[in-house]
Amino acid sequence: MGTFDKVIGYDSIKNELLQICDIISHPEAYEKLGAKTPKGILLYGAPGLGKTLMADCFIEETGLKSYTVRKTKGGNDFLTEISDIFSKAKENAPSIILFDDLDKFSGTDDDRPTAEFTAIQAGIDEVKDHKVFVIATVNTVENLPDSLLRSGRFDRQLCFWYPDAIDAQKIISYYLQDKKISKDINIEDLVNMMQNCSCASMESILNEAAITAAYKREDEITMQDIIKAVLKQQYSL
Repeated sequence: MGTFDKVIGYDSIKNELLQICDIISHPEAYEKLGAKTPKGILLYGAPGLGKTLMADCFIEETGLKSYTVRKTKGGNDFLTEISDIFSKAKENAPSIILFDDLDKFSGTDDDRPTAEFTAIQAGIDEVKDHKVFVIATVNTVENLPDSLLRSGRFDRQLCFWYPDAIDAQKIISYYLQDKKISKDINIEDLVNMMQNCSCASMESILNEAAITAAYKREDEITMQDIIKAVLKQQYSL
């Protein structure tokens, strides 16, 4: 199984990330044609769509030493952590830095550069001549400053949408494979019921259905169990 097979669907995003992995792993093939290596990737989209998992797969595929930054502190301590991570990545290049939930690094709801974003911009600029690659996940780009999003910092910006019908069918089938289900369950019906659900929501719904069935001491998960779980998840019923 390939590294990216851990993520169901999103084939176009996987293909683009595989191309960048190839650029990182075989830079000479691109440099001889004058192609420059992208400096960073931004993965954005609603919560629960698999952005962090995809980023982790990307890092694993490259095989490079990596550093993950999540906001667990504030003020000067966090600014120092950001600076230290860039220094470590530079010292151990080639390497990768993952900023997970980047849009949560700032405590403001506008697009003005904050100290956190300014520190990241400065760090990216500092390592631009070294083999340090930056990848970040965000729920929305609206609160990120344009200066951070410009070319040379995050050259590729890949959007995660809610799964389409084909991907939803793959995801639902995957989460049902270890569950005992009744013959009245139709995958196409489930796909229609779970339109605009994230991957995480689909997993939660099917697990809730299994819990309901087990609580009632049923031998199998029925369609009614899944309908009840959908209603509970989407309408709090």
